[in-house]
Amino acid sequence: MRFEGPGRQPILDGRSGKCAHCEEYTLWVGDEMVYPEDSPAPLPTEDMPEEVKQDFEEARKVVNESPRAAAALLRLAMEKLARDLTGTNDRTLHNMIGDLVEEGQIDQRVQQALDSVRVTGNEFVHPGEMDDEDSRETALRLFDLVNAIVELTISRERLIQQEYENISEDQMKGIENRAVNSS
Repeated sequence: MRFEGPGRQPILDGRSGKCAHCEEYTLWVGDEMVYPEDSPAPLPTEDMPEEVKQDFEEARKVVNESPRAAAALLRLAMEKLARDLTGTNDRTLHNMIGDLVEEGQIDQRVQQALDSVRVTGNEFVHPGEMDDEDSRETALRLFDLVNAIVELTISRERLIQQEYENISEDQMKGIENRAVNSS
């Protein structure tokens, strides 16, 4: 197969492939995969909502070239997650976090993780507030925090709900009686 013509150049020692896992195409020069670019950031957790996952994946693509952009995208992802958890669109991320705490939907650990992503993402957007030497490592830590937040707010809740739904009807009556008797 020849790739000649206007704007095309042959690639010396190049080849293409197809990932057996995701079925996307890859481009190799020598022993190095040049497309898609490998990201040092973790993959999104399984239960991440699709709208949040899109920003997370975009952040993964740009973290090597622009940690500031990645951090800003992760902050935006947290805003979308908070909107999903609160069911509101007209509040700031700061206020939505407060609402989640006040309503008892998140504990202090999740609040601290959300605020860490919020504050750090904000600092990345404002020039001079973040040391360039630390920016890549800080951005990479934010990926882990975002995954942890999703796991604590969605994955664990889903797991608990699934197990609770597996309780038999007789056992559920005992649980209900316990609640009545303790009042």
